[in-house]
Amino acid sequence: MKKLLLIISVMFFYGCNTNPDYQANLELAKKWVQVFENGDIELWEEIMSEDLRDQAPLYGMGEVDYATSKQVAEFYINSYTDVKFNDPMWLPGIDTGTMTLDGSVRAYGTWTGKSKSTGRTFTLPSYHNFDFANGKIVYTGEYFDATGMVNSIGPVQRNVVVVTLDVKKGNYDKIQTLMDTEAGLKTTRNYDGCTHLEAFFNEENGKYIVIEHWESFEKYNAYSEWRLNEDPSGLVNEMLPLLVGGMNGLSIYSNNTGYGFY
Repeated sequence: MKKLLLIISVMFFYGCNTNPDYQANLELAKKWVQVFENGDIELWEEIMSEDLRDQAPLYGMGEVDYATSKQVAEFYINSYTDVKFNDPMWLPGIDTGTMTLDGSVRAYGTWTGKSKSTGRTFTLPSYHNFDFANGKIVYTGEYFDATGMVNSIGPVQRNVVVVTLDVKKGNYDKIQTLMDTEAGLKTTRNYDGCTHLEAFFNEENGKYIVIEHWESFEKYNAYSEWRLNEDPSGLVNEMLPLLVGGMNGLSIYSNNTGYGFY
């Protein structure tokens, strides 16, 4: 009975509160979905205001502007195929101050698609909200598990390289300074085939640890050959006096197998 009364109340509320802009705005929101279903970045440019603010789904990004939001859209278009927004539920938004419909649009649904690089598929429940001005989308928010999505479509086998440096006592700051130079970890990260890396120092055992992710071990081997024998900065030679045993203080674990993500 309570559920029935709630449904009747909602129907009464929406029936008595209309906004003349809602239907036109709803069509714009549906076009936003078509951007990703059809891979149409030109449609994105058509419907988005240059004053856009976008609450991005990726951790730490927060609100981004038009240019950054476009880059994110291009990333999704270029990275995924067979994209579909399934079973959408479109709802009118309200002004929380006046409790009247304000022409904004809300949407619940489930995205599905496939990674172009790995062929793995994803299923992603999501919520979106849209605000409008002058026939354009001026604010949008995407709320879904972006990290879980990336992990679900990532490669089954990841090419991880672990590098450890046995740092002499009192030399951590010098090692960190070298790593922070342009010739240091920035060069490693930007080398062909390196997708990302992490680095940290363990004070208890004096180890500086770098965890590198590569498109293939062949690309890592090419980087390693360059770093050890051709790098004009001489970074390795600068590091060796700071390590216990010199070259013996540098350990590299590559060509690893049996990768698992739990």
